[in-house]
Amino acid sequence: MPTSPPQRPHRLFWLIPAFGLVNLFATSSTAHAQAPMGGGMGMGGMGPMGGGGMPGQGGQGDKKKEGPAEAAPKDKKALQPIEPVPAQPRGLRQLQLFELHGYMRMRGDYFHRLDLGSGKSNQSTIGTNYGDNSQLQNPYFVPPSVAAETVGGLDEGSGASDVNCVGTLTATGINASKASRRCGRRNGFASANMRLRLEPTLHITDTVKVHAQLDALDNLVLGSTPDSLLGDNPNAPIDLFMRTQLPPSDGRNSARDSIVVKRAYGHIRFGWGLDIKFGRMPHHWGMGIVANDGNGYYRGEAADIVRMVDMDYGDSVDSLRLGFDFGKDRRSTHTLEFSWDWASSGPTTSQIFGPYYGPYQQDHTTGQPFSVEKFDNVYQWRISILRRDDPAMLQRKLSLGRPVINYGAIVWARYQAIDRVTNTTGLGYNDGGETIISYYDQLQDYANRLIRRRALVFTPDIWLRVNWKTLRVELEGAAVLGRFQEINDQTAWDATRGNDREDIYGINDQDMGRRWLTQFGYALEFKYGLFKDKFHLGLDHGFASGDNDPRFRYNTPWNSNLDDRQWSKFRFNPAYFSDLLLFRELLGTASNAAYFKPWLAFYFFDNNFSGRLDIEYAVAPQRINTWGNKANYGLEIDAAFRYHDRQEPIFFQLQYGVMFPFGAFNRGVEYSPDGTLAGLPNNGDPKAAQTVQAQLGIRF
Repeated sequence: MPTSPPQRPHRLFWLIPAFGLVNLFATSSTAHAQAPMGGGMGMGGMGPMGGGGMPGQGGQGDKKKEGPAEAAPKDKKALQPIEPVPAQPRGLRQLQLFELHGYMRMRGDYFHRLDLGSGKSNQSTIGTNYGDNSQLQNPYFVPPSVAAETVGGLDEGSGASDVNCVGTLTATGINASKASRRCGRRNGFASANMRLRLEPTLHITDTVKVHAQLDALDNLVLGSTPDSLLGDNPNAPIDLFMRTQLPPSDGRNSARDSIVVKRAYGHIRFGWGLDIKFGRMPHHWGMGIVANDGNGYYRGEAADIVRMVDMDYGDSVDSLRLGFDFGKDRRSTHTLEFSWDWASSGPTTSQIFGPYYGPYQQDHTTGQPFSVEKFDNVYQWRISILRRDDPAMLQRKLSLGRPVINYGAIVWARYQAIDRVTNTTGLGYNDGGETIISYYDQLQDYANRLIRRRALVFTPDIWLRVNWKTLRVELEGAAVLGRFQEINDQTAWDATRGNDREDIYGINDQDMGRRWLTQFGYALEFKYGLFKDKFHLGLDHGFASGDNDPRFRYNTPWNSNLDDRQWSKFRFNPAYFSDLLLFRELLGTASNAAYFKPWLAFYFFDNNFSGRLDIEYAVAPQRINTWGNKANYGLEIDAAFRYHDRQEPIFFQLQYGVMFPFGAFNRGVEYSPDGTLAGLPNNGDPKAAQTVQAQLGIRF
C-alpha cells in the first residue's frame, strides 16, 4: 500500500513561533528600558518567563516594584565634539537667482492715405513762402514711393517710372481725371515688423539686484535684410533670387545692430528703508504724459497685456536716485525720492575724436571717454513724494470693498549754462556742410558754435488715482515753466558769425534774447465696470496748451517759432497714445489739442476675449497754429478685437481705425518758389485716413 504523505501542519502553526519572537523582542526592550543603569540583563527582567536570576542580578525574590524609569545622568563632556565648531557668520542670503522677463511680438500694419490726400506740398506753412521750406513735403506724413507714382511720377510725367499708375492708365485711353481717382485708391502701404525684448534681473542677494533691458531685432521690418541687398550673395544679383536673411548691422544693411542694450542699472535696498538706484534706468512718472518708460501702463484690465507691448517709444535717464520708504507697513508706505540726472553731457571725446583718442594712442592715452566741454551739460534734479500700491496690493484692498486712493507729486529742475547754436550742423561738418577731416578742427568748430544758454526750467507734475470696486478715475497734470536764451536773428548769425573763430564768450549779449516757457497739459481717464466687470464704460480726456505761432510745426523738434518770446505749446509724451491715427501717426503726439474720447469694451469667454470701440473728437485751442486756421481737427473711430489668454501669456489683437479730418487740416493759400499761386491737390480738401493693424505675441 502506498504510504500516505506526511500530514502538513496547519498554516496557523507557523504563527506560534513568530508570535513568540515578537513577544520576546518586545519584552526584552521593555525590561531594558526599566532596568537601572547598573543592573544587568538577568532573566528575571524578562517577565514571567524568567526563573531565578544570577547572584547579585536580582531574581524573582528581590524584584522591585515597577515604576517610572530613572533619568539618565547628564554627561556634558560626552556631548561635546572632539573639535569645537566656530559659529556661522551672519550675512545676507545669497540667492544666485537669474530672473528673465520680456516679450516677443510681431506686428502687421496697413495705412491708407496717411498724407490725407494732400500729395506733395510746395511748402509746409500758411500764407507766405518761407524760402528754403518751399520744397518740403506735407507736414503730417511723407507719402511712400507708390503714392508719388500715382500722381504721375517725377515732374508730372517727365522721367516717370515704368510702373507709373496714371501714365499706364492714360496710355490705354482712360482720361486723366478718372485715372487719378483710380490710382488714388492705391494710396496705401503695408509693412510688418518684430521685436524681442529681454529684461533680465540678477539677484546678487535678496537686497542687491542688477537690471537691464535689451532689444533684439528691434522693430525690424520683416524681409528687410536679404543677402541680395548689398550683393552679399553672388548668386542673388536681384532680390528675386535671395536665399536667406542676414543679421542687421549698423551702417551696413540697417540703421542699427541686431542687439541694442537700452538700459542697465543697479538696485540696492537696505532694511531700514533706504533705496539706491544708479545707471541708465527707466524714466516714468504717473500716467506717463511727461515721463514714460514705454513699458505700458497698468490699468487693471485684462487687455493691458496687449496695449503694454504695442509700444514704439520709451524714456531712459542716466541717474543716481535715492529713495526712502516710510510708513507703518506696505499698505500705507510713502516713498520720498531725490535724484541727480545726467540729461545731456554734450559731445564726448569718442564722438569727436573717434578711434584717434583712446588707450592705444601715444599722444592721447586714456582708458575712458570724457565730455569735451564742462559747462554745456544739462543737469537735471528731481524730488518726488509718492503713495502708490503695486497691482497685487491694489487688488487685495479692492477685495475688501473700500476705496483706494493713490497720489504723488514731483518736480524736475533743469539747468544749462552754455549750448551749441540752434539748428547748426552736426559734429564733423563745417558751416558749408562739408566734412571736416581733422578731429581737432571738429573740436574747434564745436567751440565756435557755443553761446550762453542760461536755461532754467521747472516741470511740476501731480498724479491722482481713485479705485473703488470696478471704478477707476485717474488724473495727471503737468506744467513746464522756465526761461532760456536764444539768438534773436538766427539767419543773421549764421551769415555773419558762422565762420568766426570766437571763444564761447565772444557772442555779444545784444545778439541774445530771452524766451519764456509757459506750458500746461493734463490727462483724465474714467472707467466703470458693469455686469461683474465684464462690460466697461469709459471716458478719456486730455488737454495740451497751444501756441499762437502761425507756422504749423508738428514735423519739427521745436515747440514753437524760434523768434517767439513766449513758448506755450505743451507736448504729450509720444508713448502716451490715445488713438491709432490722429495723434499717434499724423501729429506725432497731443499738442495744441483737446480731445474727448468715450469708449466701451466687453469681455467674454471667461475674460479671454474682448472687444473695444473708441470714438475720439479733437479740437485745437489755438486755431492759428493749424494748417487750415480752424479749430476742429477731426473725428476718429477705432475698433479692436483682442485675445488675451488667462492661463498662457499669449495675446493677439486686430484693430481698425478711420480718421475724418475737419477744417484744421484744410489747405490754405499756397505759393510756389517764384511767389506765384500754386495749385492744391484735391483743392485743399483733406481726405479720410484708415489703418488696419494686427499683432501677435508672447509675454514672459
